[in-house]
Amino acid sequence: MFLDPEVAAIGLNEQQAQDSRTPCQVSVYGYSLVNRAIAMRATGGFVKLLLVTDDKDMRILGMRVLGVHASTTIEAVSLMMKHDCSVRDLAELLHPHPAVTEGVQECARMLLGTSIYKPQVFRSDLRLSRVTYSD
Repeated sequence: MFLDPEVAAIGLNEQQAQDSRTPCQVSVYGYSLVNRAIAMRATGGFVKLLLVTDDKDMRILGMRVLGVHASTTIEAVSLMMKHDCSVRDLAELLHPHPAVTEGVQECARMLLGTSIYKPQVFRSDLRLSRVTYSD
């Protein structure tokens, strides 16, 4: 939706994953750490990426973006979901610098444990969580 700020969504959200009892991981990356958003003075927003954890391929389930350039930020993930790509593939994509899409790449890297930012240090801007179920 082309609002101010923009909102973009594809695939499952956290509630839908919980309702379907789908084990997943969630990473959230605040725009306050995205260099392009900082340069634009538009740091209000976030990127949220969900994926399946019980699959060694870590397939992408969904993504939510709120903030500047959200509509273009979601394009690559949309294509990757259509082609059943892994979060590893997403982490390896080349992103120009500075670009808002770097937030998507860092979300993927957080899920893989390779991000330069650590959620335990930047608690107000980053979140990494796992949703699991027991029978």
